[in-house]
Amino acid sequence: MLDVAGIGKDRLHLAWISSAEALRFAEITTSTTLAVRGLGKFDSRTFALELSAAEMTLGSETLRWLVGKEVKLTTGGDVYGHKWETERYESVIDAILEREYHKNLIYQAVKEGCTSVRDVSKRIGIELNKVSYLLADLERTNMIEFTGMEDRKPVFAVK
Repeated sequence: MLDVAGIGKDRLHLAWISSAEALRFAEITTSTTLAVRGLGKFDSRTFALELSAAEMTLGSETLRWLVGKEVKLTTGGDVYGHKWETERYESVIDAILEREYHKNLIYQAVKEGCTSVRDVSKRIGIELNKVSYLLADLERTNMIEFTGMEDRKPVFAVK
């Protein structure tokens, strides 16, 4: 998610350490500190839109449902009895994660005040046709509404 949001996965480090592993804890803490310092200071205000969209995405029911089904589908199979390869299933999750994130990024941009497809595209850096397509999906789910036309361009707002 951090890579999709443009923040970078290298800012997150996870390690499982027992309380009996003081030396390993010190080594991991030192290497993590050096790695994160090397990336430079993180300014959350610069990424406010992206962080809001990422938070919405990670809290989405769709993503939680898909992650919850991974073990069942990769070990037991789908309704047809076909087992999914883990890599294939993860690629589906990645594609849906990116799509949901882009929808939430568009939502956040409209919430911020971008009202046209062009404004949203410019603000978030996604091509016009993709923004238009995802805006239509956001309309279908009642997150965004078409409010009218301005200079022959459709105008949108958050519901």
